[in-house]
Amino acid sequence: MTSALRILALALLLASLGLWQHHGFRLGFWQTSVQVETEVPIIEGMPELGTQRKIEWKNQFVSGIETPLAGLLAFLALMILAQTLKRRLKKREN
Repeated sequence: MTSALRILALALLLASLGLWQHHGFRLGFWQTSVQVETEVPIIEGMPELGTQRKIEWKNQFVSGIETPLAGLLAFLALMILAQTLKRRLKKREN
């Protein structure tokens, strides 16, 4: 039982680090939308006359620094729980 909790704790920690790495190791907070900039010509068909930036917002989740911190907290909580259960089972045997 305690080894299963430890494996689960490690899996949660690695999953949170993997998700954070997948989104680019952002040190900011979680985002639910991402800014997308595109260059649009001022007069269509004549980009030589100048362009302007068009900003659009795309609904997309991007994980931040909270993800590995939450994984670390879950890891620590499960490891403490596993250690506590191990001690209680050991006392019960004696």
